[in-house]
Amino acid sequence: MKKNILLGVTGSIASFKACSLIGLFREKGYAVRCMMSRSAGRFITQLTLETLTGERVVRGMFRLSENSSPPHISLADEADVILVAPATADIIGKVSAGICDDILTSTVCAAGCPVVFAPAMNDKMFNNPIVREKIEHLRQNGYHFIDPAKGPLACGREGEGRLAPLERIVEETERVLGT
Repeated sequence: MKKNILLGVTGSIASFKACSLIGLFREKGYAVRCMMSRSAGRFITQLTLETLTGERVVRGMFRLSENSSPPHISLADEADVILVAPATADIIGKVSAGICDDILTSTVCAAGCPVVFAPAMNDKMFNNPIVREKIEHLRQNGYHFIDPAKGPLACGREGEGRLAPLERIVEETERVLGT
């Protein structure tokens, strides 16, 4: 049976890599659906993600799904895994604090399936003690993380914070799925 991956895309310069991730998962036979944080649309378009997945992208909280269920509940119920890639410091902090102020944070909070975060941010942000504390808090509560890579960052610096290689994200997501 085909597994359902719910991809949460956030407002990071690395969000364009979601397009390649979708392609890699679809090549392996997974069904992929996307949801976007409010700021993700500043980096990638809804139309692009819909074209690549063949599915409607969910951006808002207040539109009922096909089964008259709130979208964050129906999305969480349909997913076999939720992958947040790229995961910004903002999304990590909100989920860690239980803040549910958009479709992505609310769906993650309602999830009964595994949730995987693939952080991507500036090295100073990733190594900020508060961000690291939030990551550890989420790990202790059963959330999975794919550590970022070291290398050139969008800001021109070198350091840890670059989105992990896509093949590693796929492998780790499959490991969490048990496939």
